[in-house]
Amino acid sequence: MTRLLAQARLLAQDWHVAPVNAAMISAVLDFADIHRDLGGGRTLMRLSPERVLRADIILLLGRDAERAADIGLVWNDREDQIVRIIDDAALRASRQEAWEEAFDLFDADDRDQAPQRLCA
Repeated sequence: MTRLLAQARLLAQDWHVAPVNAAMISAVLDFADIHRDLGGGRTLMRLSPERVLRADIILLLGRDAERAADIGLVWNDREDQIVRIIDDAALRASRQEAWEEAFDLFDADDRDQAPQRLCA
C-alpha cells in the first residue's frame, strides 16, 4: 500500500523543475543577500531575483541560476548549521500560471463584433 502511495506521489510531481542540488545550496549560503531574522537564533537566507541575474551566480550555477532564487535556507546561528531547506518552485509555477490565464483573456476572438457605444 505504501509503495502505491509513493508511486502516486512520484507521478503527481512536476518534473520540469530541476531538483535542488549542493551547488545551489552552497550559492545561497555564500551569496545570500536577503536575511530575515526568524527568532530563536535562526535566520532565513535567500538570493534575490536581482542577485541571481548577476554574472558571478550565472557563471557558478549555469542554467540553474534562476532556480536558486526559489531556495530558502533556515540557518541556525547558534549551531552553525542548516535547519531546513525551503523550495518555493511550486509557488513560482502557480504565479506564472495565473499570469498566463490573465493574458489568455485578451486572446479572445471578439474583435469582429461592433463596439457598443453609450449614447446620452
